[in-house]
Amino acid sequence: MGEFKLIDRLFKHAGGSMKPFTRLGIGDDASIHRPETGMDLVVSTDSSVSGIHWPLDFPLDRAADRAVCSALSDLAAMGAEPVCAWLNVMAEGGDAVEQLGQGATAALRRYDVELAGGDTCRSSVNALSVTVAGQLAAATAMRRDAASADDVLWLCGRVGFHALGLQQWFDGQRDGDFIAHVESISPLLDAGMQLRQAGVLCCIDISDGLLQDAGHICTASEISMDIEVSRLPDWEHLCEQVGEAAALQSVAQGGEDYALLFTAPADLLGDSLHNAGSPNDLFVRIGQCRMMTAERQGAQLYLHGKHIDMEKHGFDHFG
Repeated sequence: MGEFKLIDRLFKHAGGSMKPFTRLGIGDDASIHRPETGMDLVVSTDSSVSGIHWPLDFPLDRAADRAVCSALSDLAAMGAEPVCAWLNVMAEGGDAVEQLGQGATAALRRYDVELAGGDTCRSSVNALSVTVAGQLAAATAMRRDAASADDVLWLCGRVGFHALGLQQWFDGQRDGDFIAHVESISPLLDAGMQLRQAGVLCCIDISDGLLQDAGHICTASEISMDIEVSRLPDWEHLCEQVGEAAALQSVAQGGEDYALLFTAPADLLGDSLHNAGSPNDLFVRIGQCRMMTAERQGAQLYLHGKHIDMEKHGFDHFG
């Protein structure tokens, strides 16, 4: 079919609905945009590579769907409403472009995110680079550097499930209890906007493991944290399924669950959010922020009040 006909067929007007934010979309050298008055623009970019971010035998359409949702989760972590995306597809051939394009645009349609542009090229490995843009009221974005030492630590969503599902995938257990958490990602966009509107200032999404991502907040905000693992959603279920040691490793180091970890003053949210929404939208109190001292640094894990030492904190591409 040729590159440009393939691009027109797969990507032109293939995402969500066109937004007032976009003045000129696909079809020119670049897209043109104009944020609304009084709004901040939030932009994030994310790359996903076969064999690194998804197994080599993973369906490409589902891999691309996941890649888009992973990028959108960064907007959720800041409380932004997504408006558009740019998609760069690197593929081994035309069939791979088609599968990656179908998966990516399906995710964009599901969350009504306009596809504003991108690029395609032949590559020795299948990969995607996804850039997303969102908007929110000026100066209201949730940030990693906004936690206070007396804040309560909360989690929205679940952690540990993706890591266990990935292990089941590699073990050939395609009907395993955790496989569904590998096959799809659900960015918590509505929850992120709800938290921001409620006055939450500090949030991060869990992409590289609970312990490592909690540490990013500690570093940026110059605080420490105590996290009680037994308070995590479905902790007892994880232990029943795989044992305490494997459950601890999966929640602390696994990543790619894209839950939201956030801090807030104790009186900001109260207890009313404990039972709000579906299981993926639960807001659960899992720990406490502390003042950073020479003896107390970073995020610390506890299980039933006993301190747990973890040699590895989370995923590191070059570790």
